[in-house]
Amino acid sequence: MKSLIKYLITMKKLVLLACLLFIGVTFIKAQTWNAYYTGVPYSLFAVDFYKNDLNPSLNELVGVAVGQGGTVLRTSDAGDHWTLVYQNINIWLNDVKFATEQVVYAAGMGGVIIKSIDAGLTWSVIRPYDTPYNTIRGIAVSQAYDYNYVTFVGYAGTYFETHDAGLTFTKRTDVTPWTMHSIDYVYVASTNETRGIIAGTDGYLWYSTNHGVNWTTNYGPRNAGIYDYLNDVVFASKDIAYLIGNNGRYMWSTNYGIDWLVKPSFTSQHLRSIDVIKTDPPTNIKRTITVCGDNGVIFTSTDWGNVWSNQTPIGETRHFYGVCLNNIHRGTVVGEVGTGAGNTGMMYNSVMNGMVSVNPIGTNVPDKFSLNQNYPNPFNPSTKISFALAKAGPVRLSIFDITGKEVSVLVNSTLSAGNFEFTFDGSKLSSGVYLYRIITNDFIATKVMSLLK
Repeated sequence: MKSLIKYLITMKKLVLLACLLFIGVTFIKAQTWNAYYTGVPYSLFAVDFYKNDLNPSLNELVGVAVGQGGTVLRTSDAGDHWTLVYQNINIWLNDVKFATEQVVYAAGMGGVIIKSIDAGLTWSVIRPYDTPYNTIRGIAVSQAYDYNYVTFVGYAGTYFETHDAGLTFTKRTDVTPWTMHSIDYVYVASTNETRGIIAGTDGYLWYSTNHGVNWTTNYGPRNAGIYDYLNDVVFASKDIAYLIGNNGRYMWSTNYGIDWLVKPSFTSQHLRSIDVIKTDPPTNIKRTITVCGDNGVIFTSTDWGNVWSNQTPIGETRHFYGVCLNNIHRGTVVGEVGTGAGNTGMMYNSVMNGMVSVNPIGTNVPDKFSLNQNYPNPFNPSTKISFALAKAGPVRLSIFDITGKEVSVLVNSTLSAGNFEFTFDGSKLSSGVYLYRIITNDFIATKVMSLLK
């Protein structure tokens, strides 16, 4: 009897909460990327989240963004809120990289390198400013030696490396006299080798198969008449790497940077940053890739970079400089100061990485809107939520806990008319009763579901 009374009280609360949600909602047109104002009057140049393909749950929460004025912003909720944790107005920080869940490096103007050992909460200068000719543009952390082995590249041949987590640094002058914009490493366990690629100015590329002990200049792009600045490079696997640059330049390699295939440009804008995350970590079959660049361009591909979706925010003309995907559903881009609230640095966040992972069902167009009861219910850990749209328009499908707190956004995009189904994975939530709600321009509905683990 006590259990029944408790259940009835809970259901009464949920009905009341559902009514409040229905009455109190003011619909805002859905966007694939949502603008966030950082609160600091400086441009942001880079953003990173800790990524661990063996434990993807670690990828979602803690991130760091850096930029002009020595600004360091930190998030602990996957990018929904950011806090200023460090600032040195005399320098610019151009790049940031997580080495472990706790260790983070940032670097920039004059060879300055700072480090955090508490996941970005506090920072220490481990290499002070010396000369503007040593300005650092890119950071790469070795996957073989973890956070102990880190390489920093930049202006006019600037190349620093540490083998002891920043206790000491070696400046190398044997690599190149040219400016290097980006560097990335990948570890090959089968051969115990670390491969590396550096992207640079005027079409210059370099690759290494021995962890940067030796670098080979790749003249392929220049021989093909490519003299664009190559701004960012990222490994997608031990063999596959992607590269972007000025004038919409986009290339990829299937042999870890030795040869490059020049792909058709999908934009004429300068592309500044690229990130890739495995869509299917166990098999590495598919990958989600997002690029960003000048005049607010954002493009995302979910098929290895063959087909790209243009997700440029409407009306955005400021330049994006950095992108990071903290999992297959979320991404953050950062960029220059604009005329937004407080004239702050620009940041956009996507709850679905700009893509909609909801599946259409059939081809019939329904004559009315509806939200169906999830099935199965109760569920553990996943359940299917289906709904019908009588006409096209923006759709937001969200999950709320019993207190009314939004705990997950499943869909936040414009959909065509039709019937749709979303498979919700509740493995990261605690057992309990939850609400799910759909909002469109013409329809709002809320239903109750139970997660039993």
